[in-house]
Amino acid sequence: MTQKILEIFKPKCLYRVDEGPLGENVYVVVVNEGTDVEKKFIEFYNQVGTEPALIVVTEEEFAQIEPLLGKGEKLF
Repeated sequence: MTQKILEIFKPKCLYRVDEGPLGENVYVVVVNEGTDVEKKFIEFYNQVGTEPALIVVTEEEFAQIEPLLGKGEKLF
């Protein structure tokens, strides 16, 4: 799963949140401003065929939600 997220979204950072206010087993994908997120989601779900919880944000948006990450780890 992580490899597909990296391959398709080409994120600046990737976090997996095990538990916290954002939910459980959530991937937080930090992308560059201007990334066509809708296109990336379609490509991801077409290739993966499952629906993991993904939150895709820019660096500016990430700064606002970072305190909500809870328990997890930075994967990339």
